Amino acid sequence: MKRVTPYMLLAPALLFTVFILLYPMGQNLVNSFRDVSLVREGRGWSGLLNYEHVFGDAVFWLAFRNTAVYAVAGTSLALLVGLSLALVLDVNTGKMSSVAAGLYSIPWVISPVVAGFAWKWLLNDHFGILNYWLSSAGIARNGTSWLGNPHTALFCVMAARAWQFYPFAMVMFLAGLQSIPAEQYEAASVDGASSFRKFFHITIPNLRPVSSVLLLLGVIWSFNDFNMVFVMTRGGPINASMVLPVLVREYSFVHFDLGKGSALSVMIFALLVTLSFLYLRVLARRERA
Repeated sequence: MKRVTPYMLLAPALLFTVFILLYPMGQNLVNSFRDVSLVREGRGWSGLLNYEHVFGDAVFWLAFRNTAVYAVAGTSLALLVGLSLALVLDVNTGKMSSVAAGLYSIPWVISPVVAGFAWKWLLNDHFGILNYWLSSAGIARNGTSWLGNPHTALFCVMAARAWQFYPFAMVMFLAGLQSIPAEQYEAASVDGASSFRKFFHITIPNLRPVSSVLLLLGVIWSFNDFNMVFVMTRGGPINASMVLPVLVREYSFVHFDLGKGSALSVMIFALLVTLSFLYLRVLARRERA
């Protein structure tokens, strides 16, 4: 009985994993090789035809480019903001610093859906607060459609993503700053190094492992981000902000081609597994250092 008890205790979690995670993943993989539609009768096994259709779709390559820009540029912007605030909080120690850190961390605890609706309201062309500020300052006219302009839609979504990710980067950078030995700065001061040289020759090299982990982690999360883009633009206008997770939804539930949507989701999964492997390699290298 003692040998069976651990397995009995693990059984609910194992069943949950199998039916909620593994079975849908397996079914999705099978569907990617079949002709499955929601509005017509499928023609059964199709081999790699769904993958060929995805690679031959110009919208896929546009979405892939947008996703890469959204992930890399948005994460980099979040890292810059997070590092700047971490440097400020590292200098200003005390109770006010703790309060400021709590306020700065608010975007991280907000749901992506709520954050998306908040940014959509801020950028609204009729009553958005950004248009009000810019028109009051004489910089732009009231009524500018930031999310309806193909040239600014992706940048606006990227800014919203960076706003939500920077608190996590700030906390990680702050921990990294506080772990740098004070002796390094003291030795640099004795040698007459300026604050500029200390930052680029001591702070930045010591934060490189944290930066690498944050960059990879941010890119992984952004490649899998559906909520922010869908809530704010739904991939529009004219696919200007279309990203891969939203395109999966377009294939599956707008064009009703589940086979094609499954093929794209498998491709995204393979890409995320590769990025996760790189993340684990970087993390292991950091632990060995």
